[in-house]
Amino acid sequence: MCNIKVFPIAAVIVTVLTGCMTTPATYHVENTRTFDQPFELVWEKLVQFFAIRNIPIKNIAKDSGVIYAEAISFNDDQADCGDRGLWALFGRKATFNVFVIRSTEHPRVSVTTEFQETRRFQSSMMNVICNSKGNIEKNILDALN
Repeated sequence: MCNIKVFPIAAVIVTVLTGCMTTPATYHVENTRTFDQPFELVWEKLVQFFAIRNIPIKNIAKDSGVIYAEAISFNDDQADCGDRGLWALFGRKATFNVFVIRSTEHPRVSVTTEFQETRRFQSSMMNVICNSKGNIEKNILDALN
């Protein structure tokens, strides 16, 4: 009989905790651009972008034109995670995949980002996938000009 009384209380608590949260907004993101420069120059500028900003590159393969990098944190200007409601921010992580296609005379660069926020309420944890606002992609592509 005790379990029957606990269920409605638990349902109300879950509703209150999640009821204040909002989903992330969706943004139009330009993540691909073609450059009128040699591949070698574009690649050098790309590696410099990550090095100057102290963003750790996890994997790099120049022959296939791929860089995978990971940042420990990001701010609200870079991604929208929605409103947390009563949940507290516990951590954030951003990952970047940059692909330089050199099959033509003009390299084409594509930037894919993923943002994730970890939230905590007492002993409960949850992960939320956030939506990019396009600022990181723009910054990377602009650095290659």
